[in-house]
Amino acid sequence: MAFAHQEGSNWSRTAWLVAWRIVTHPFNLATAAGILAAALQWQPPIAVGRLLTLLRAPRRALFGMGVMVALRPMRTITPELPILLLIKLILHPLIVWTLFSAIGGFDRIWVFTAVLMAALPPALNVFIMASRYQTYVERASNLILVGTLLSVITVTGLLYLITSGLPPADLLHR
Repeated sequence: MAFAHQEGSNWSRTAWLVAWRIVTHPFNLATAAGILAAALQWQPPIAVGRLLTLLRAPRRALFGMGVMVALRPMRTITPELPILLLIKLILHPLIVWTLFSAIGGFDRIWVFTAVLMAALPPALNVFIMASRYQTYVERASNLILVGTLLSVITVTGLLYLITSGLPPADLLHR
């Protein structure tokens, strides 16, 4: 998307800008800091720990963004919406399951954790990116809303199958 909206910059400058934004994105920096802190077994001072506890607001922010997406009017369902949801809610988990099976050697819990993560509905980052580049905003909103509603059925069904022990962890070698 950045290359499509270069705004007069050359290709190498845009590539550098995209790479820089990825490396310095707050989520990526926070993840790196968390991994480093865990690896070093660092414990923050009590006051810092309490502050970090208060900063767990992303859940509230995500709820607010979800409300914003849900309140957007859904005028039409575009032809690509069912196809995208089929890919995200059905095909993506099947691909993950197949890849874990092809690689092999994973415990059942890890295979199905990955499959469940792949089965989750489209995330709000789709809407954020669409809003940032002012393209596909309404369709992204519709995708998230309908995908979340459908995932209640698909994820619940997948959880039922997993907890009942029906699907084998190794899809290819049973």
